[in-house]
Amino acid sequence: MATNEVFKYGQWISLPLPLRGDDPAVNDDPTRNGDPVLIGDLVGVAQEVGGVPVDYTIGSLTVTQARNTANSLEPGWASIALCGAWAIPVQDFDPAVHGSGTTVSITAASGSTPGQLTVAAGDHFFGTIIGWTKMMQLDGLGNPLRPIPIVNIVQTLTGVVNAVPDIATGS
Repeated sequence: MATNEVFKYGQWISLPLPLRGDDPAVNDDPTRNGDPVLIGDLVGVAQEVGGVPVDYTIGSLTVTQARNTANSLEPGWASIALCGAWAIPVQDFDPAVHGSGTTVSITAASGSTPGQLTVAAGDHFFGTIIGWTKMMQLDGLGNPLRPIPIVNIVQTLTGVVNAVPDIATGS
């Protein structure tokens, strides 16, 4: 039996998010649960983000916690799915033009803008469209615009340099 195995399945792991400032404890990261992410050469979907405030309602009372204490993720870290097929909005997607096998790129999060998927060239290859759902992407006014594609994550190596050093206070 191998004694050096760390994770049985390394496709769902905690990773540091790319910093937008110097201190991960106060890093203003726009990444939220369900967002596409680009970390170095890794692409994935954030499943749980550390340090993100949590709102919940009990009856008519709404409570806001400073951060989700149900997980052990520190601010600046997130639980990331590095595989799978996800119903996720893709800019410029048109089901009449972009069928199964269409390449999807990611533009990395920047400032207060989260990562964005697009069928045009982006910062890094993210995956391929394998179909679409009956859920609809909405325009800025809340009107149905087009179906949401299902994107299969595909890992590639291209030498992206936004890898994040793991700090001692990480998860």
